[in-house]
Amino acid sequence: EKRCDMCPIIHRKCDKTCAVGAGKHFIFLTFCCVLLLSAIPATEGTGKVAGNVQRVNSNNGDSANLPAELYVLSEEEANKTGAYCLDGSPPAYYFRKGSGDGKNSWIVWLQGGGACVNLTDCYRRSFTHLGSTKGLGHTKTFSGILSADKDINPDFYTWNAVNLVYCDGLFFAGDRRDVVKHNDRSLYFRGRRNLNALIDSLVKTGMGEADRIILGGSSAGAIATYWGADDVIGRLPTAVGVKIIPDSGMFINIPDKDGVYSFNDTYTEAEELHNAALSTNKECLNQYENWVCHFPENLVPFEPAPTFILNYLYDRVALKDVVKTTCRPDTCEGKDLTAVQNYRKALLKVAQTDLRKQDGAFLITCFEHGLHNNDPWTKYKVNNKSVRQAVGDWYFGRTTDNVHVDMGTDLNPTCRQDLGNATEVQSIWF
Repeated sequence: EKRCDMCPIIHRKCDKTCAVGAGKHFIFLTFCCVLLLSAIPATEGTGKVAGNVQRVNSNNGDSANLPAELYVLSEEEANKTGAYCLDGSPPAYYFRKGSGDGKNSWIVWLQGGGACVNLTDCYRRSFTHLGSTKGLGHTKTFSGILSADKDINPDFYTWNAVNLVYCDGLFFAGDRRDVVKHNDRSLYFRGRRNLNALIDSLVKTGMGEADRIILGGSSAGAIATYWGADDVIGRLPTAVGVKIIPDSGMFINIPDKDGVYSFNDTYTEAEELHNAALSTNKECLNQYENWVCHFPENLVPFEPAPTFILNYLYDRVALKDVVKTTCRPDTCEGKDLTAVQNYRKALLKVAQTDLRKQDGAFLITCFEHGLHNNDPWTKYKVNNKSVRQAVGDWYFGRTTDNVHVDMGTDLNPTCRQDLGNATEVQSIWF
């Protein structure tokens, strides 16, 4: 019976079988749970790694990109911390163990995936992998900065790699105590509790021994990194060295093509629903009004650790949501073109005025979103330097020139070939 109780936590495909729980079905049930317990490194109680089921990382310098495994916070931990996905399921992360000289080095990456701004969208989202940990695959192969392939990720391939599952609907930031009922479904807005609980679990189960940690994320995960890095670092041992790498999170405070600050209004609506107004950088909040500290460009000077900004100067999602354009930058005209160039100039200003001596940036004129995956990570270049080279040089102090920026307006040739004719652009709000 105890194994049956654990089935829905570890692997949701057992749910229907567990519900039978009698006669010959119980025999199958026990076999099902034993099989899954031997394959999935999630355990009861604190979520600690069970040594007898931990996948051993056999990467000894070869190019095999080993899969990460799913760890789900136990229901006991979720209840104790109040950490829940939108649908009330426990939060989770994927983990791949480091090896060799990377065994005490960690990359913690916050998953992206847009955000929900109203109850209707959050309700719909709660039935998906962006609002629930039910039905998640129990392994995941990482790419780019998280890859265990030496050819793709030569500087960090031996490191412990963690991908925090994003299931709260607003940048790991919500902190609403009450449970909201919508269409007879309970919705939880607990993103910051999820982030804190997962970091605490990682610290207890190995990351507390880390020498160094990279904290980053892409898209919504990048906004979460800008907003929440101080909370994360505050939960780590003081001796650990942390650096921050947010990717494609510059949704900045400029007017849209019609002169309206429409993104600010949407931000405010989402923050009120999720109770996230105070979940951003505390040092910024001590000096400015709340709304100022919700825009990443204003947070860079306050980040609690050296920060390397990855961003497209023509970030297609930011352009759609912030300035309300969807045209390719090389085809835009009139007020669309003006709005696109206003975004580019505002981002260049961040690199020119807000970066500190310890910071760096890679800003490239591509009409894309996300730089941490394999192709952008290895192929896209500014002044003949790739993303992975720029990040590695900054992280390990191999150079003092750590700001890599396309200064012209033309599309960068290393990414132009990937554009095709597609102009379909997904909003961050969904």
